[in-house]
Amino acid sequence: RPAPGSVAEHEAAHVVAAGRIVSATINPSGDALGTTRPVEMTAAAAAAPEALGHDGTGWDMYITEHILGVDPGVAKSAARSALSGREEEMHEVATILQERGTIGQSDVEEARQNVRDRRQGIFPVRIEIQSPDGKSTAYVTNSFRHEVKISGLQKTA
Repeated sequence: RPAPGSVAEHEAAHVVAAGRIVSATINPSGDALGTTRPVEMTAAAAAAPEALGHDGTGWDMYITEHILGVDPGVAKSAARSALSGREEEMHEVATILQERGTIGQSDVEEARQNVRDRRQGIFPVRIEIQSPDGKSTAYVTNSFRHEVKISGLQKTA
């Protein structure tokens, strides 16, 4: 999986603080390197990247102060509170955003499920089996507490 870039991490902070989104993208548009469209714009969601020290937050803070009418310090404090303990979720959202370029709420739910799975010891694995004649077959499944069940493997291309 790709390491998330700074734009994906910035947008992931908006996404996680917002809770529910229409979409988020790391595809540049106009002056923006990425955008997030939350279901409901809150000051905490707008100020989230600034609260975490990300770059490119001028427009975010303009929205916070001049459109939403919230003191930047108050908004950043609310964002830090909303994001506290959610670093894994932000990283997973950023990773999926980096992989796909644009995401919606279903992708956010997938990211949250991936984090829950990892906390329970469930990890995706890819297994390649090479036969004596040199043919290679790949399978994708999940491990559970470092064990992989061979039955039920799904063949990949």
